[in-house]
Amino acid sequence: MKIIDCCAAPGGKTFYIAEKMQNKGQLISCDIYEHKLKKIDEGAKRLGFDCIKTRLANSEVYQPELEKWADVVMCDVPCSGLGIIRKKPEIRFKTDEELSALPEIQLSILKNCANYVKIGGSIVYSTCTILQRENQDVVNAFLKENKDFVLEPFNHSVCGQTDGMITLLPHLHKTDGFFIAKLRRKS
Repeated sequence: MKIIDCCAAPGGKTFYIAEKMQNKGQLISCDIYEHKLKKIDEGAKRLGFDCIKTRLANSEVYQPELEKWADVVMCDVPCSGLGIIRKKPEIRFKTDEELSALPEIQLSILKNCANYVKIGGSIVYSTCTILQRENQDVVNAFLKENKDFVLEPFNHSVCGQTDGMITLLPHLHKTDGFFIAKLRRKS
């Protein structure tokens, strides 16, 4: 498989994906910070993953060489982090200005990275927040503008079958707050 992790730092998702791929195929791990990519490179070397290639990239900026290249694109986008506030209590000090700008950035990343999904491939959009404006609203806005993508139902280990989107809530699912959506590019 060919996979892109578009907002990869600090690398946990990249390493998990590489493990699931059994270190076969190609995995491009992108981030906007060079020092974070260095840590991903070091981790990949330590773990023996040679399928991982890091790339300095802003996920809002189009990379034509990746057009319809990937079987799967992972978009774990920058978010308010309100789903993990008990682990990072400093999140409560984010300003309204910081928070209100996020959905536009998230949608921009999703729209750009969708260009990299091959026909029949999928994109996973995720956040560590429970706010609808950063989750369902972003996915629905994307689907409204991109008719060649549809929600794809998937099975989740905690909640079972989904309609293509799921919000994990601490009080219900005994986990931090997360959102996951899976979209497939129609053939």
